[in-house]
Amino acid sequence: MLKRLIVLSGALIGVTAPGLPQEVTQGVSAVDAVAARQASLDMSSITFRSMSDAIKAGREAKSQGYPAAVLAKWAKTLPRMFPSGTGKGETPSNTQALPAIWRDRAGFDRAAANYAGATARLAALAAANDTAGFTKQLDEVKQACSFCHASYKEGDQGPPRK
Repeated sequence: MLKRLIVLSGALIGVTAPGLPQEVTQGVSAVDAVAARQASLDMSSITFRSMSDAIKAGREAKSQGYPAAVLAKWAKTLPRMFPSGTGKGETPSNTQALPAIWRDRAGFDRAAANYAGATARLAALAAANDTAGFTKQLDEVKQACSFCHASYKEGDQGPPRK
């Protein structure tokens, strides 16, 4: 009898649970997506500049291991920081993201992958304490940034101007 009650209870839960209200996870608004994107890009720029300054000051590559690894980790997420509906004129936000990002998504994703690869190599060189290689790779990362910005960003590098 107890076995039947347990089986019946389980069956009722299985039948009624799908009909219960499910928690809905709200997405990030377009305004918040632009704000997060701009803040993360600013942090990326600051991180890159601090690594460059450290190397110019004579520090070893291994001293930049953490910021290089964080930059590489962040670079993998970069394409997802540009969801549709967050371009110039699509939100009240002041953004420099050009419509070309969404018109040429494959090209943008390739440019972002190039940046991610360049930052991953930078992190590996820091881990290996290859200061000469790290220094050269900083230039590769900068070139990857510049290429993407030339095609997909309006205006100068840095935060949007008001």
